[in-house]
Amino acid sequence: MKKIPIYNQSPEAVGGIFIAYHSADDLANFDTKLEAHRDDFFIFFVLTKGQATLKCDMIDIEINETNVLMIKPLQIHQGQDGTIDAAGYYIGAAPFLIPNNCMEVFQSLKISEQLNTIDIDKQEELLDTIQLLHRSFTSNNPNKTQIINGLFNALIYHFANIYAESKNPVKEIKNQSAVIYANFKKLISDRTFLESPSYFAKKLNITTSHLNDCVNASSGKSVTYWLQNAMITEAQRLLYYTESEVKEIAFALGFEDHTYFSRLFKKITKQTPLSFRKKFRE
Repeated sequence: MKKIPIYNQSPEAVGGIFIAYHSADDLANFDTKLEAHRDDFFIFFVLTKGQATLKCDMIDIEINETNVLMIKPLQIHQGQDGTIDAAGYYIGAAPFLIPNNCMEVFQSLKISEQLNTIDIDKQEELLDTIQLLHRSFTSNNPNKTQIINGLFNALIYHFANIYAESKNPVKEIKNQSAVIYANFKKLISDRTFLESPSYFAKKLNITTSHLNDCVNASSGKSVTYWLQNAMITEAQRLLYYTESEVKEIAFALGFEDHTYFSRLFKKITKQTPLSFRKKFRE
């Protein structure tokens, strides 16, 4: 069986953020350029001209001018079609950069709610922020990472506001695996990610093997992966946004042995906590 590829963020990303403007020429043959795959980061498409169609987890989504589409980490998506004048911005962001209150908004969205129209009274400010972020990303200014991070933080709150204020709930049929997976994700927090899979299975009144089957079927990843992913995301936030020592961060996350935390962090991310801090702050 052919495996669906999982892509990491572009090496051109700065501090976990990547932005590009795609012209009509870039979006030509959209269906062949963007084959079915998963990404391990958040994506936001903001179309400024034309129209494009993208399939996300088996649902066709038509993106029009002044629409924003969010793709969550590990959702399967692929290009379907695009008009000859289609153009817009592609923004990729590492999960640890998304503030918790914004993350709650994004993770609660159904696929049919991940596409939203930017209100006319918000378009100018939002597009100005995106354009400034894009110019800063392509420049060589001193403190480039800090400038990009500040602009991205403003932009992500703009996106969160757009989705939080949406009044267009759409009924969506979910199979049992998808429902269990969604409920499992709601149970993961900074207080539960060190719990065992059986803890979550008990909370959901199902067996551990059934939970793992449902999570695998819906995301292509195991329960253990998602628990470690939540832990790593929080660790990355603390490494990026604070000056705390690795030992302090390990204890704050609930690890009794900070050396075990460092080994686990390196095993999962392929870099030490201090290497991560240095890389993303450069």
